Amino acid sequence: MKYRRSLFLALCAVCLVVGALPVSAGTLKDLFNAAVKSTQDYSVYKLTLALAELKKTKGEIEAKVEQDRVEAQYDYSVAVADYWTNVLSYYNKVIEAIFNAAVADAAYQSANLSFQNAQEDMKYAEVRYKNGLISEDTYKEIVISYNTAKTDLQLAEFKLSDAKSYVKFVTGLDWSPDLLPETPAFEANATLDEWVSKDISLEKANLYKKLNDLKTAALATNTSMYDRRIQEADNAKAAAEVTNAENSAKRSYEETLSTLANNAAVLKIRQDEYALKLSLYEEAKKQYEKGTISLSSKNEKQIDVYTAQQNLLSAQQSYIESVASYLTGMRKNPIGLEE
Repeated sequence: MKYRRSLFLALCAVCLVVGALPVSAGTLKDLFNAAVKSTQDYSVYKLTLALAELKKTKGEIEAKVEQDRVEAQYDYSVAVADYWTNVLSYYNKVIEAIFNAAVADAAYQSANLSFQNAQEDMKYAEVRYKNGLISEDTYKEIVISYNTAKTDLQLAEFKLSDAKSYVKFVTGLDWSPDLLPETPAFEANATLDEWVSKDISLEKANLYKKLNDLKTAALATNTSMYDRRIQEADNAKAAAEVTNAENSAKRSYEETLSTLANNAAVLKIRQDEYALKLSLYEEAKKQYEKGTISLSSKNEKQIDVYTAQQNLLSAQQSYIESVASYLTGMRKNPIGLEE
């Protein structure tokens, strides 16, 4: 498939540079091992699924007719669908908490540098204004810029504090850059048929159709015309739902691979962008040490690094979440814990 080939090439490019990133440290398994010990959410999902499986087994054993057995299977498929939805939601909640804190941290560092620059501008402006070298309007504009930078720093500090608190709430861990998971090396190698066979919505639709087929077969010979028409309508609905589910499964396969490839490509761009901004900042530091540029100019280059870092973090998050979406679509646990 064209999507799979382009995805593989994009992922290879990601894997080549991921080791050089300054914004990843731990593993997803380590992160979620800590998170599941902090809250009971994941345990509840597993227990709910285990209970549903027990009910299915009980229903199959006690089934008096085939319809009873299929109904037990259908109820279980609903529980399986809920389980994977909840697992992905929980996964994304933890990942979002960690990356939001990392972005907030970088934004705070950037705001702090901007405020330092505003302070320098303010000091310089006060001297020039007193000596009549700049107009009152120009001075007021600089004061406004200073107050804006100060307010931005206070807001960034609040957002960082709030993000740290949420990390603690979700994972039970104190925020640290070490919590950022590595970007996983990943290859999406499932075929279309394999993907469709794992689609839980299609499985539910097939079971629902099977139930209606059994109900139709069980109709008594003296069943009223209206009851037969109602059942025929249910049969038509069930058949349509199977067709829709099949088409949706095929679309989701292409969309998931496309999203993975796109996120991998964006991640590579953000990695290159970050490396470039870091290189420019290193050069600015040398120039500042030689006295050829001002502190503000050096700080501006460092601010560019923090901005690029925020973009890179967002790209990493999107890519990691798209990997999780693919894995749950294949009914594989994305958080790396034993089932």
